[in-house]
This record gives sequence, structure tokens and C-alpha cells, in this order.
Amino acid sequence: MKQKIFLNIFLIYFSTVLISCNSEQQDKNIQNNNYQVSNYTSIADTIITDVLIKNPNSQDTWEEYCLRNLDKDILVNRIFKGIYSKELQAFDFFSEDSLSIEKIRNLEKSDEFKRSLIAKVQFEEKWLLNIDKLKMHKEVYSIMLAYEIYNSKGEIKGYKPAFKVYINH
Repeated sequence: MKQKIFLNIFLIYFSTVLISCNSEQQDKNIQNNNYQVSNYTSIADTIITDVLIKNPNSQDTWEEYCLRNLDKDILVNRIFKGIYSKELQAFDFFSEDSLSIEKIRNLEKSDEFKRSLIAKVQFEEKWLLNIDKLKMHKEVYSIMLAYEIYNSKGEIKGYKPAFKVYINH
């Protein structure tokens, strides 16, 4: 009887380890861009998505709900830290010219800009779908930060790109 219990526990443990290893292997396949092995199919090689990360209207309860779990300061501050530490290179959004750290410092000193005004990000990303398991994976190529600009009445008139950084290279 004790041997049966031990055997059942061993089989449960071994099965759990085997399943876990398979899951880890699929994660490694994604990380190594080996999508065929893990049945991931590219459904968008490069797609651009705009995402509001600051609600322009506090009365908009839907946008408040959508952003309820976002800590944009972590994202924004980490990107700036990456630029200043030379882990990331900032690029002009329109020309793709690289921006010096001095240009980023000047942006931060300008009257028009504050990190707290960053309200939109734009992702360039690849979308992958595991058709069999209906799992999706997004691979981000770049992030553009945009900040609010105001009209003479103090109303938001739009968003201005600050810069773009490439990640996962």
C-alpha cells in the first residue's frame, strides 16, 4: 500500500516536472524566435499601436478603468534612466536620427515638456499567435513616448512625440 502511494506521488511529481519543462521550453522557443517549434505563427510582422497611458478626461470612467493597473511612472522613468545610462539610444520620431543625451536633457528643461505630461505611447511590435492553444505573444521593437500639448485655452490639442527607443535588440 505504501509503495502504491509512493509510486502515485512520484508519478504526479514527475508529470508536473515534465509539464513544467515543456512550458519552459515553449518560453525559451519564444525568446529564441523559434516560433515553428512552439507553434507560434506571425500574424503581424510589424504593427503600430497607439496607447493612451494618461487619461485626458478624469470624467471618462472607461479610460480610468482601462488604466487602473498601469504605473506609467515606472515605464517612463525606466526609459529615461536607460537613455541616461546609455542602455538605450533615443531617436527622433520623424527623422530616425539619433538624439544625444544633451538633447534629451534639453527636452526635459523645456517649458513645454514634463515627464508627467507623457500621455501616449506608440509601440512597434510583432504579434505571434499559437493557433493550437490560442495563446498570443507580442514582441515589442520600439516605444515612442508622446506628451500632451495645449492650446491657448489650456485644453489638450494633441500629443507631440518626445522620442523613440528600440528595445529587445
